[in-house]
Amino acid sequence: MVRAGRSVAPARAVPAETLAHLAVGVEPSGVVLGRDSAGRAVLVRLFAREPMSVAFVGGWWAARLLLFRCLAHGAAVTVAARDPRDPARPGSVADTAHWLTLDQAAGRGHVTLAAPGSEGPQAGPARPLLRVHDLGPEFPAGRLPRPWQTGLTVLPQVTPASVPLLAAADVLLVQRLPEPEAALLGSALGARADLVSRLPAMDDEMVAAFGAGSVRYAWLTPTPIERHLFG
Repeated sequence: MVRAGRSVAPARAVPAETLAHLAVGVEPSGVVLGRDSAGRAVLVRLFAREPMSVAFVGGWWAARLLLFRCLAHGAAVTVAARDPRDPARPGSVADTAHWLTLDQAAGRGHVTLAAPGSEGPQAGPARPLLRVHDLGPEFPAGRLPRPWQTGLTVLPQVTPASVPLLAAADVLLVQRLPEPEAALLGSALGARADLVSRLPAMDDEMVAAFGAGSVRYAWLTPTPIERHLFG
């Protein structure tokens, strides 16, 4: 019979020098961007204690997938985009009405419109904030003042006006580019010629992720639910 309040663990303690050599493997974390050529998940760190800047160049279909996966990661989302009653902007991807359809897909209450001058809701590691900016490079997003906030600028193409923004991003996500745009981006990033030459040859469902001095390629590989929602 074991007395109440007494431990049944072995009495012999593990020496401190032994504990110092113990390690536990931890899988990398991040938003699931897609899968690599071997079928392994490609994770991209889009949220951190320090505010981050992310830029995406591509189409509406891939932009929706990216936002949906950030929502699945636990993020709240605010969007600054043009009013659907305003004329279309050449440098924008969609209007506010289109972005808000993602809130319906996510169950409502997760995607809101950014109030002018507002810093957005309080963010934290369990509920980071993604601030989407879809107003073109001529109207750049402001500074992110709080931890666990990430600014995501979405652009339909690479232009000379967008080059400074793309070069300064902590993470840059790019779909297939025409050769002139790929050359312009490569020059801005100082990327190797072989990496630049791959951008016009990528598959429709591929994304190149530039960050921390490296580039990774991923197939978006939509899930059945994502295919149902976004085609």
